[in-house]
Amino acid sequence: MNNILAHAHSGLRWVALILLLLAIVNSLTARTYEKKHKMINLFAMVSLHVQLLIGFILYFISSKVQFTEGWMKVPMYRFYGMEHLLGMIIAIVLVTIGRRLAEKQTTDEAKHKKIRTWYTIGFVLILASIPWPFRDGLGGGWF
Repeated sequence: MNNILAHAHSGLRWVALILLLLAIVNSLTARTYEKKHKMINLFAMVSLHVQLLIGFILYFISSKVQFTEGWMKVPMYRFYGMEHLLGMIIAIVLVTIGRRLAEKQTTDEAKHKKIRTWYTIGFVLILASIPWPFRDGLGGGWF
């Protein structure tokens, strides 16, 4: 079960990142705020929430999260036990707030500006919190 969820969580990150990037690009290029923009923003946010749910399950069953004596001194345990979790939760909260604020705006430009701002901050936090393969000792893969 752990292996299936870990691969799903790792593979679905690409869907979430692409949708988030698409929402940001839309907010930069679109002149009007149409239903398709609203749906892309929604799907980006929902994909992040699905990732969060899978991540929470993994948090409690994964061997990469250990709360033994001195776990903060072990880079992998510290990353998965605290850094990854907090970075992703903050990013998802920011994206969710951004979408909510965008929907409350009255002009198309204001809606796109909220999405552009909040989704970009969330996107950068997510990129910084992913256990990329080139980050030594974290055990992350491309998929």
